[in-house]
Amino acid sequence: MKLKDIEIKVMSDKTYGDHLDRLFEDIKAGKITGKQKTNIVARTPEDVAKILTNERIRLLQVIREKKPESISELARLLNRSQSNVSNDVKYLEGIGLLELEEKKGSVSHKKPIVNYDAVRITVDLSC
Repeated sequence: MKLKDIEIKVMSDKTYGDHLDRLFEDIKAGKITGKQKTNIVARTPEDVAKILTNERIRLLQVIREKKPESISELARLLNRSQSNVSNDVKYLEGIGLLELEEKKGSVSHKKPIVNYDAVRITVDLSC
């Protein structure tokens, strides 16, 4: 089985600036359209630690393994308050570590989805 993963890159200030320049050039040239592969950029290793707290890693694992149908079900599985889980879900969705699928029924709710098997961290060692 091929492992599907998502990457968090830790970049130096110069590399980060170059990354943004290329990104803006690609946008202007029309090279970036629709949904692209998620690339998460952190400025320092400490930023990675803020993103991947123990609770957030556990949350991602539970979503991946148990496939809860809603954020409230996820909160029950984690034995955490729904407001804290909701905040973590919104943050992780915002940076691209999970998706929320709108579910319609008698009550509309959002299903959290993690569609990868691993998070890979890459640290740029160039100056």
